[in-house]
Amino acid sequence: MALGREQKKVTPPLDEWLKRGKDLNPAVLRGLINSLCESQRFNHALQVSEWITKRGIFDLSTEDFASRLCLVEISTGLKEAEKFFKSIPENMRDDSVHTTLLSLYTISKKTRHEAEATYQTMRVQNMLLKPYPYYSMIYLYALLGEKNMIDEILRQMKENGVEHDKNLTANNVLKAYASLPDVEAMEMFLMGLEVEEPRFSLAWQTGISIAKAYLKGGSSRKAVEMLRRTELVVDTKSKDSANKVLMMMYWDAGAKQDASRLSRLIYPKSKKGKRMKAYDEKIESYGGDSSDPIIFIDNRRDCGSVGDGDGDVDVDVDVDVDDGFSGSSDGGASCGGGGCGGGGCGGGD
Repeated sequence: MALGREQKKVTPPLDEWLKRGKDLNPAVLRGLINSLCESQRFNHALQVSEWITKRGIFDLSTEDFASRLCLVEISTGLKEAEKFFKSIPENMRDDSVHTTLLSLYTISKKTRHEAEATYQTMRVQNMLLKPYPYYSMIYLYALLGEKNMIDEILRQMKENGVEHDKNLTANNVLKAYASLPDVEAMEMFLMGLEVEEPRFSLAWQTGISIAKAYLKGGSSRKAVEMLRRTELVVDTKSKDSANKVLMMMYWDAGAKQDASRLSRLIYPKSKKGKRMKAYDEKIESYGGDSSDPIIFIDNRRDCGSVGDGDGDVDVDVDVDVDDGFSGSSDGGASCGGGGCGGGGCGGGD
């Protein structure tokens, strides 16, 4: 029986390259890991990362350790990731490694203690200089429904003078308040943003979260207003998927005309009966209720290596690891796709 793609070993072709005296420099191998991550072939990416160490190709950077930590968690689970973290030399456990570990703990209520302990370690070791640890903790406290702790993390972020993308931070905070849901805090925060310069840029996913909070709070009118505002900020690439969610949200809010309008955009060639049947099937597959708050926070670090600190490197990867794999990747690419919570292990700098 033929083995599936994820069951095949990808390292024999690399061994063959070594025998032929081919150049396997760090940039090429990091590019290969990133390409595999982008294809959501995380087990293969982990195999390559482990092969690098086993064959002594080059010494791992702290970013390489952070990448492998994420890949170990995806492939074998949190317990194995914790074991791997403990095996990392202490002098290599920098902020990127700790931020990755923190991100693994903050996706579940069950690992609150571990998350808070890791965050405290980073605080003591002066590792809280970038925004992503704060985003991870905001995500955790949103899961736990603790607005006071979300506010405390924001206070610490401001007190520490952390440089950050104000739009990204604001969208994350709004989604956190919406997930509680705390409509009053959400509205007050949004009102403050509306008078700031430069003007706040609402992400369409945030608009969806806010509308869901309004629906849960019983305000269909405000939900519809936010949905209409959200339609205006959807990017072209996300149009199809966003319109389907918006259509279902309009339906939940009782705005049938808006729902029908989007239905005609989504299914332009269908007759009304077929279109509504397809629409009903979408509603059913969605679960029949789109009012449950969803957080779209990207709170985890990249699984793909980010290079050795010398900047982005354009890499052409042409290694036949299986099924004729061939592709190219930028040395700074992230794991992307569905890894580590839907967006790789989270953002870079």
